[in-house]
Amino acid sequence: MKVRRQLAAIEPMILGPLESIDGDVWHRTPNGRWSLAQIVSHLAISLDIVGVVLEKRAERTDMHRRATPKQKLLRHLALGMGKLPSAGRVPRTTYPEEHPDPELVTAQFRVGVERFRGMEKSWPSEQKERIFAAHPIFGDLNTPEWGRFFYLHCRYWGHKIRVRQRWLRQVS
Repeated sequence: MKVRRQLAAIEPMILGPLESIDGDVWHRTPNGRWSLAQIVSHLAISLDIVGVVLEKRAERTDMHRRATPKQKLLRHLALGMGKLPSAGRVPRTTYPEEHPDPELVTAQFRVGVERFRGMEKSWPSEQKERIFAAHPIFGDLNTPEWGRFFYLHCRYWGHKIRVRQRWLRQVS
């Protein structure tokens, strides 16, 4: 049930503060940081990649978790305590374009969140626990763990969105 609440909180956490953003503001950014559109794009790409992998593996019954002892410890600490480790390098596959279309990435983000909510709602508990997709820091995560990760990941980026908005108000 906790994962369902967290997945339900993701969209308002990210898109809620962006409801009044339009035009060029989506692409303005300080000091080479990601723009608002790029942040949403990164999150949408991440949700999409993992969601597709999990759905492709939905019927598998032969999966076993792969993780080093360090990954197991990091996974337990991060997901259990609710604090992700300091940002490392973002996987190249989740890098956003230079100027992503805000409407497109917003829609992609919503679809990704809805995909996870659908898996959480319709898959039996046993299935959610036995299907894995690799995370570069934590090793294999199952579906509820990915839901928890995306909640924490979006919380991190939601903070960055508010920081960008403060910056935008100062430079306007």
